[in-house]
Amino acid sequence: MKLSFYTRNPRKVELLRGLLAERGVTAEVVQAEPPPEIQADTCEQVVVHTLKGVQNGVAEDSGLFIPALGGFPGVITAYVQERLRPEHLLRLMRGRRREAVFRSAAGVALSGEVRVFTGEMHGVIAPRPLGKSEHWLDTLFIPRGESRSLAEMSEAERFEVSDWKRSFTALAEYIAQTLSP
Repeated sequence: MKLSFYTRNPRKVELLRGLLAERGVTAEVVQAEPPPEIQADTCEQVVVHTLKGVQNGVAEDSGLFIPALGGFPGVITAYVQERLRPEHLLRLMRGRRREAVFRSAAGVALSGEVRVFTGEMHGVIAPRPLGKSEHWLDTLFIPRGESRSLAEMSEAERFEVSDWKRSFTALAEYIAQTLSP
């Protein structure tokens, strides 16, 4: 079976391929150009919209939600990372509670049905950037139970605490169960 993964992020494709292979699923996962993203409040809404009318497709959306900022940046996290710098977010955080959560929604369209699985990684926004990363939010986010930012952790350590691990693992389990004879 061929699954089209509607994403611009090849890391997500590789992650799903690996999780499916661990479960003995021989599906071919190919990267496909996603449609324009809708204006939405939740990652789940973005995924469902992306998979509307799709057969054998996968989509994922994730973002950083900061309750003290009304959930900002939320589903526009990638946009914010491209256009702002760490100091802009830190300025917004002054005098506010620093709790934050990364949320991921991963979905699949199989047999005319869309199923969405979610994951969360709770933590806090650091008072200043810590470590180096191409994604500056990783320098500001400290996962719960950690003293280091995501940028200071290895890729394997980040994955172990990540929202992606939860959503993608549930997605891979569902695909494996659905495709098994």
